[in-house]
Amino acid sequence: MKKIMELCLTLRPAAKNAVLLAFFLLLGSQSFAQSTADDPAGLIGTTLQELINRYGVPKQVYAVRGAAAWQDDVVFVYDSGEFYIFGNRVWQLKIRSAYNIKDGDNRTSVTRTLGEGITFEGYTLYQLPSKAWALMLRVNWNASGRVAGIYIYRSDF
Repeated sequence: MKKIMELCLTLRPAAKNAVLLAFFLLLGSQSFAQSTADDPAGLIGTTLQELINRYGVPKQVYAVRGAAAWQDDVVFVYDSGEFYIFGNRVWQLKIRSAYNIKDGDNRTSVTRTLGEGITFEGYTLYQLPSKAWALMLRVNWNASGRVAGIYIYRSDF
């Protein structure tokens, strides 16, 4: 970055603007590619076939009964987490770590990393950026104020 800034000082204004624009476009596209590839929220909406192609046969499968029949889910359990499926798509994840937090972290550490969020009794919610639908990050707390669950889910579902 320092070398690019030094180079720009020696260029004419039009050339300087072109170099800076190209640099920031390249920098922005690289960070976007890295963040979307590593972002577990990108797994929301995954089909069963895509899930199995990516992770293989689940270690365990169980059902979760909702308050109404349409709220029933099938959950596929993998080493990376639990995938809640309705119909043919993942609508919720329970994962052990995401966004630089992990199970067992204390509340202060999570707040320092993610910000305040909206806190309720036993959990904190964070709005996630999304392209297709509204997404939330829910951090559950145990009695000693440590992370006891990290969920990413479609909040419109």
